[in-house]
Amino acid sequence: MEVEGIAVAWMPYAATLERAREMGANVLVTHEPTFYSHRDLDDDNAAGMKETAEKRRWLDDAGMTVIRCHDVWDALPEIGIPFAWGAFLGLNEVQHQERYYNIYRVPEQSAEKFARQVADRVKSLGQESVGFYGEADRTIRSVGVGTGCISQPFKLYELGADLAVSVDDIIRCWVAGERCEDTGRPLVVVNHCVSEEPGIVVLSDYLKEAYPGTAVTHMPQRCTYRTIR
Repeated sequence: MEVEGIAVAWMPYAATLERAREMGANVLVTHEPTFYSHRDLDDDNAAGMKETAEKRRWLDDAGMTVIRCHDVWDALPEIGIPFAWGAFLGLNEVQHQERYYNIYRVPEQSAEKFARQVADRVKSLGQESVGFYGEADRTIRSVGVGTGCISQPFKLYELGADLAVSVDDIIRCWVAGERCEDTGRPLVVVNHCVSEEPGIVVLSDYLKEAYPGTAVTHMPQRCTYRTIR
């Protein structure tokens, strides 16, 4: 199929696909699964869902192709997801890095002060507050960030982080939450989309440069849940 236009989005929601097609794109480059499972159609349960059949039928009828750029963009040095996320948080001095994980030096400060800085920055992506576990008044000098679900807090601590920033899709209050409360280790929890949307912006810019003759459109997405007060 000849590419007419490229849309780029974190999650290939049905509404996102429809909007992309309306804008003239017949390719959506996305980061997350299309069919409700990490393995997409290789997952028998997901493959058998009514919603999967309906989405597949729509894609075929619309002539839309979905290309999932996941682990590649997670791991790409300097511009991949953890680097873009760190830059979005104002982190720039890498102390240690390992595939999918970055540890940054930060000025000495309290864990609560840094958590408030994170909360302030993620407001622009629709997240009204962040979760916090551990000792708020603990002094920190390093912060660890990961790549979406690959942001296990105790892995970040092992790599040298005084404070870990992890996503809501992996934090269980009775596992990481309890351990952080017992040990005092500071943990900031953000929404999965919020942590990866900055990297999707970079991916869109990368594709614009790589394919200058093709229209490439970033489709912004925000915090995946709504806060009801």
